[in-house]
Amino acid sequence: MKKITLYIDGSAKGNPGKAAIGIVIYNQKGVSIKKVSKYIGIATNNVAEYLAFIYGLQEALMLKANNVCLYTDSEL
Repeated sequence: MKKITLYIDGSAKGNPGKAAIGIVIYNQKGVSIKKVSKYIGIATNNVAEYLAFIYGLQEALMLKANNVCLYTDSEL
């Protein structure tokens, strides 16, 4: 079993406004194995949060993880 932990966030300056996402991925030993930060253009904060979630899950698939724990501050 390959377990990873994702911490994700999405943000927009203005709503809508310039938006970006951030993802940090840890392996099962708690070691950071990947960091992603990406400008996504003009979007709302909700769109940014959703895209961070989607990108995070795509990264998990690429890592062939079958046990994923995801943390976010979003209330969506």
